[in-house]
Amino acid sequence: MASRQTFSKVRAEDLDLSDDDTPAPADPMGGGFGGGGMGGMGGMMGGMGGMGGMMGGMGGMGGMGGMGGMGGMGGMGGMGGMGGMGGMGGMEMDDFDVEEDVVSHMGENMIGEERDISRGKGECLKKLIKPGKGYDNPTAPYEVVVKYTATVQGADAPFDAAHAESPVAFALHPEGEGCPVPVGVCKALRTFLKGERSLLTLQPAVAFGESGDDAKGVPAGAVCLYEVELVDYFKVDTLRDGLIKVKCVEDAKTWEAIEPHSEVFVAYELRLSDGKVVKAADGSKSSTPFVMGDDEGNARAGYPPFLGQILGSVHAKSRYEVAIAAEAAYGAAGEPTLGVPADSALDMSVQVLDVYPVDELAKDGPGTLTKKTMNKGDGWMTPHVGWELHVHYTHTRADGSVVRSTRDGEPLVFTLGQEAAAGLPRVFEHVRGMKRHELAHFHASADWSGDAADGSVFDIELLNWAEVKVVPKTNDEVRTKVLDGGDGSYERPNDGATVRAHVTVRLASAATNGNAPPPLEDSTGGEPFEFVIDDDVMLPAVEMAIKDMAKGSKAELAVPPSWGYTPALAGSRGVPESAVGEPLVVLLELVSFDKAKDEWDLAADERLSMQKRKKEQGNKLFAQGRFMQALPKYEKSISVVQDHEDLFDEQTVRPEVNKMRVQCLLNKATCHLKLDEPQLALDQATKALSIDAESAKGFLRRGQAHSRMGNLAEAKADLLKVLKLDATNRDAREELKLIKDKAEAHRKKEKAIFSRMFDKISLSTPEESMHPAAADAMQSGDPFDDEAEEGAEQEVEATNGA
Repeated sequence: MASRQTFSKVRAEDLDLSDDDTPAPADPMGGGFGGGGMGGMGGMMGGMGGMGGMMGGMGGMGGMGGMGGMGGMGGMGGMGGMGGMGGMGGMEMDDFDVEEDVVSHMGENMIGEERDISRGKGECLKKLIKPGKGYDNPTAPYEVVVKYTATVQGADAPFDAAHAESPVAFALHPEGEGCPVPVGVCKALRTFLKGERSLLTLQPAVAFGESGDDAKGVPAGAVCLYEVELVDYFKVDTLRDGLIKVKCVEDAKTWEAIEPHSEVFVAYELRLSDGKVVKAADGSKSSTPFVMGDDEGNARAGYPPFLGQILGSVHAKSRYEVAIAAEAAYGAAGEPTLGVPADSALDMSVQVLDVYPVDELAKDGPGTLTKKTMNKGDGWMTPHVGWELHVHYTHTRADGSVVRSTRDGEPLVFTLGQEAAAGLPRVFEHVRGMKRHELAHFHASADWSGDAADGSVFDIELLNWAEVKVVPKTNDEVRTKVLDGGDGSYERPNDGATVRAHVTVRLASAATNGNAPPPLEDSTGGEPFEFVIDDDVMLPAVEMAIKDMAKGSKAELAVPPSWGYTPALAGSRGVPESAVGEPLVVLLELVSFDKAKDEWDLAADERLSMQKRKKEQGNKLFAQGRFMQALPKYEKSISVVQDHEDLFDEQTVRPEVNKMRVQCLLNKATCHLKLDEPQLALDQATKALSIDAESAKGFLRRGQAHSRMGNLAEAKADLLKVLKLDATNRDAREELKLIKDKAEAHRKKEKAIFSRMFDKISLSTPEESMHPAAADAMQSGDPFDDEAEEGAEQEVEATNGA
């Protein structure tokens, strides 16, 4: 933390006070149709379904593209950004695209409704008879199983009823190729849900054309009616130019792809075309896992050579049926040891039971470190630097000897990012990438294990963590450790809220002492403390922290002296004076609260009252030397009226509102100067001058800020403006003298530098030998020389006297 400038005395003239302001004494202690994907265009609903909402975005499994679409709430946009990753499905149809989400997800309330699904061309009308289930629609390369009857419009009997009761399976094709039904049915099926039955009215263009079909008994130019039920559908992937076809027959919807180097436990059954089983495996954990990318090792373990290609296209837990052409199986040689004849096509049932992802974590060296995830843990969150982690681990050397294990005792507790300070090997740095309850197997070289030899193994389980964060608006000085997140709601206490909380306060030194004295304050076991936020009756650190807590949440605060007890607060709460100026540890539980009126609901008179009250609170804290605590009070005084000028009468009220805004801005500037934050002081003073361009104190504070930052010319200009507006301003004259002294010190330093430089060059022709920059410095006038200073002051005095 940066060092702070301290002040032994606070002067009343440092503050902008209205007539009735009196400072306290100084304190010396101080889409179904290809529509969006789960990544969407932002917001939670957009994050799940693109422009079409949740149901449309997931249509046809279309919308896997933004699994990160949990970004919701403001729209992280998902891993796919705008529109997700493009979606696995969605209806990519040039002709059929009207009312995409509606026709792809027709419910009970739409039974009997008829919709045009051909871009308004009237080529295909769809009338719902029975709604389906789920959210997904099939698309190419899905295989569908359907029942249907086909009738020429106006005819008494169907011309095709062969599959009215016995389903037929076929693969969808973008243009209906290979489908036993007209292209209009093939395309319309991409708007069906599983189990849906609808009546399709097809014009000749999407049925049998103007020529009809004599074999089927369809006359030329006939309009056809197809009553279709989608019994089931299966996603089919083709590999090696169609030599391998992988059909998902049971979708576990884990969407967990199998990455390179992963260890895979896979159950499979390999069969000849006549159904004879030639090889099988149960995928048990006792078996040798299949290692993605390790062809030699997999061959030694007896796995089929084509299994890796299949596993690269499947998801864990789902079940697949695979058709393998002879060219992609064992070819002309066959596999005699398995009883596979030459040129044999094979069928295979496959299910991935478990996957242990393996990652190389030290690709750029030095050393090597790999991580095998044995249990993926819960949720999606991973810890951040500074959080407190609780882990169990076992460290085993290459020879099998155990170096250390916490399994039979208490877990290891350490702060993420401070592994070295805790005496832990570097492998623990990578716990930051783990989820809660994740179990990982790290194989580490000596660089990562801290051992003399390579080959150490660390089995690390992340049991839990405590989120540690900075309490807002405490200048990174107060930290809170979240012990319990509470009810999970987004509701938080606001300024003016009535709060009921259990509070236990101890000296930081006592909190770590086994024979700790009683706490300074403790409401546990009795009624909770009740107080109003911003009434300054509670520890300021508690008031700031509790505004970031949910109902029922618990936290532990680390409180430095600047946010602890003052003599006045200690006295009012019956705390010993010895606790003043001491660091504290506070256990805090927010039991309940009643929110105050939200700021945006405040009327004009309420805003004026709050503006004045917050400024008075800030002045009180300022006078106690508590500049950091005063800043948010002044900020609230400013923000409650800022951008609401239209509520106040332009002639009578608004000038007073702006006057107090200027006062608070300048008080903030003064606080920042006291805290040795000149840039922030400069910013506040500049804002004040934008409201009142003739504010002598505004120019004074900005000049002082420029002076602290070494901007001597800018500082001088502002301070001379102060004297032009107020010739008697002592602070401006004192600051000008400081600037003059700084300039003189700077001039002497430069003179010494140039003198040493001149000693090293020939002095026979000094002007010719001198570096141009040095010559310019010797020739140019000093903006802070005595004559210039005196002339400027005389000009100021003449102006003020006029």
